[in-house]
Amino acid sequence: MKKLCFGTFATILKICSAKRISQKLLCGTMLLSIAPTYDIRGEDGTVSDLILGKKNLSPNITDKAPTVDPRAVSNYFKQHILNMLDSNKRSLIILALKDIIASDNTIEPDTIVEIVNGMTKKSIVRRDAFVFEDFIAGVFLYTVLNVENRNCEDSVKETTAEYIQSFEDQKMDISFITTYSNLSMETAYEIAIDARSLVLLAETGGKCQKCGRVLGIKKEGNDVNYAKVVHLSETDEVVLCVECEREIQNASEEVKLALLSEKHDLEVLMAARDATSRYTIEKQIEQVLREVDLMDVTDDTQLKIEPVKVENKITEKRLKERVLFDVRRLYQGVNDALDRLAGENKLNVDKFAKSVKRMYEDASESHISQSAIYNLLVETLFEKTGRKYREACEIIISYFVQRCEVFDEITK
Repeated sequence: MKKLCFGTFATILKICSAKRISQKLLCGTMLLSIAPTYDIRGEDGTVSDLILGKKNLSPNITDKAPTVDPRAVSNYFKQHILNMLDSNKRSLIILALKDIIASDNTIEPDTIVEIVNGMTKKSIVRRDAFVFEDFIAGVFLYTVLNVENRNCEDSVKETTAEYIQSFEDQKMDISFITTYSNLSMETAYEIAIDARSLVLLAETGGKCQKCGRVLGIKKEGNDVNYAKVVHLSETDEVVLCVECEREIQNASEEVKLALLSEKHDLEVLMAARDATSRYTIEKQIEQVLREVDLMDVTDDTQLKIEPVKVENKITEKRLKERVLFDVRRLYQGVNDALDRLAGENKLNVDKFAKSVKRMYEDASESHISQSAIYNLLVETLFEKTGRKYREACEIIISYFVQRCEVFDEITK
């Protein structure tokens, strides 16, 4: 499991450092931001053990960290650390740290991880614009204040140059700003209300949870067909249209409980959707989808053996029939198209397969049904390839079911 600790943090910065910057210089200089008299820039062994996750930070650091001014640490990083890093790799630093933070199950969603601005894990994962020095200084302080660095060797070993380079295709998703917006409390409250509506709307696909009517956020002077956030208990809310909001006031407890049960299912599905959406799909996949969309069913496209892998992996009757239909007709055709494109160096099939497998693994952690997982993977592929060729997306996911990237064999 990836873990955010001083070792993984320092390793990312070390790999993304400018030429001729040693790890002891980088690490020692960072620690001077907290304890100006504690200088280990000449101690190879100490620095190596810290970066490798073999030992904890000295009490000279951890005892002073709680009283340090986070803003002063950010200013220090801006003056002394930024010039030690490769400016072309700033986005990679952000993306790698975001990924580790998102993957670290020991960090709760509402935990403040960026100390300078009080930014939580949840907001970091969703954000794509950062004040660079604030972010790295804030995460650095979190690792110093909240994490045991000893026994983190395995996490550090996972933090390789290849791992960081894997985010190259996502670099353009990150932007850098000089300051975060300052909002008045009243403005923040108003935004929070609409933000809550947006979250609930995202869960329902933009529709009233009860009747399915398409909704929007309220606009001044218009109270027709907009989202109403309805409290069904102290902790549970649903989003309804105006008419259903009026009806629910006098609804039976059975109806309200049914809505809450459905709301829970939507939350689980939303979590699975968030997990799968963070993976990058190569642009060349669109060419595969285009070919599959135009593919005729012939003897050459059909699976030559019985699709036993599908039979042994899917328990839901309708889903099994649907996947078997695709696999029997077009498995070999899809396989040949992928092999040909790989041979022409137009597509990295292994990378594509690994992305699909990781999306499946993340979705399955939410314990949703097999049909929900299948539909989620189809929708994710459809969204990430420009919302074209939906049927081809279904065929591709069915192909990966047979190939064993999606769904595990059922043990008897």
